[in-house]
Amino acid sequence: MKKIRVLQVIPALTLGGISSVVMNWYRHLDTHMYQFDFISFNDGPLRTEILALGGNIHLIPTIKQKPFEHLKALNDILSKEHSYDVVHVHNSFKNGVLLWLAKRKGIKVRVCHSHTSGVENKFLLPFMGVFKAIVMRASNVHLACGKQAGEFLYGHKPFTVINNAISVQRYLADSNDTREIKKQFLLPKHKKLVLHVGRFSLVKNHQFLLQLAQNNALDPLIHFVCVGEGPLKAEFAEKIQHENLQGRFTLLPATPEIPHLLQSADAFIMPSLFEGISVALLEAQAAALPCLISNTIAQASDMGLDLISFNPLEDLSPWLAQLNKLPSVNLTSEKVTQAFFTKGFSTESVLAQLTDIYNSCDIE
Repeated sequence: MKKIRVLQVIPALTLGGISSVVMNWYRHLDTHMYQFDFISFNDGPLRTEILALGGNIHLIPTIKQKPFEHLKALNDILSKEHSYDVVHVHNSFKNGVLLWLAKRKGIKVRVCHSHTSGVENKFLLPFMGVFKAIVMRASNVHLACGKQAGEFLYGHKPFTVINNAISVQRYLADSNDTREIKKQFLLPKHKKLVLHVGRFSLVKNHQFLLQLAQNNALDPLIHFVCVGEGPLKAEFAEKIQHENLQGRFTLLPATPEIPHLLQSADAFIMPSLFEGISVALLEAQAAALPCLISNTIAQASDMGLDLISFNPLEDLSPWLAQLNKLPSVNLTSEKVTQAFFTKGFSTESVLAQLTDIYNSCDIE
C-alpha cells in the first residue's frame, strides 16, 4: 500500500496547544502507512522528535513577516515531485493562501481545522468575512476541535468535530513521591500548588491570576505555578515584582514535564477569555485535579468526572471560595480512562476518524 504523505501546518514546534495535539497523532500512527511533514513558523523543542519519527520540517516566515518569501516557500514545497496527498492546516483562517495554493497544485485532500472560538487580535475582525470565505472555498474537509470552534469558523455550514484526544495514561495520578519534581522546579514544599498551563497571551488572561493573588481573602497557602512562554511573559513577571507577589507565583518555561507537574499540583486554573477544547484542561482532568475555569470555555471540555467548576470572570468570589476550600479527589484510574473513552477523547477513536479522512484521496 502506498504511503500517504500529509503536510501538517502548525504555528510552532513548541510544547503544548495545537502542536501537542498533532504530535499525539503522530506518535500513535503507523509510520509505515503515513508520513507527516510539517510547515511551521517558529522553531522549538519538537524538532528532534519529529525528525526521529521520520518527518521533514519546513520552517518558513509568516505571510505578515515576509510575504514574498512566504509565498515562494509555499510554492516550492507544494511543487515538489510526488508532493503531498493531504494538506492539514491548523491555523485555520490565517492560512487561506496556503489552502488556495494547495488546491491550484491539485492536492486532493485539503483540511481546514478550527482550534479556536474567537479572535485574539481584534484588528483582524473587519477581515474575518474574507478570511473565512477563502478557507471555505479552498478546503474540502472542514474540521473543528469542538462545536463552538466549528460554528465560529464555518457558521451554519457542515463540519466534523475531531476531539483533542490525549494519551490519558501519561497523566493519570499516581502515588509517586513528588518531592523530586518540586525540587527540580524550586516549588514551595508546604504550599497548595495551583497550576496554570498556557501561552502568555491576552486570551489566557493571566491578569486574572494577579487579581486573585492580590485579594486579602485568598488563603495564604495558595501558590500559582504558571507554565509556558509567550509575548506577555516578561510583562507579567514585572507586574509580580511590582505588586510584591513573588511569594504567590512561580513562572516556569514550557516543559515536557507537564505530567509530573500536574501530579504534584493540588488544583488547576484556567481563566481564559475564550477557549475551545483545551488540551491542558483535558490533561488536568486526566490527572484528577480540581479545575477552576472560566464559563467562557467550551462546556464540552468537561469529561463528566465532577472535577470542573465553571466560574464568571466578573466575580472573584466563587474563585476565592473554591481556592480556599479545595476538594479532595478520589477517582480510580479506571474511571478516568473510561470517561475519556466514553466522551470520544481517546487516541484510538480520534485516529480512526483521522485516517478515514486521510485515506479519502478521491475527494473532489
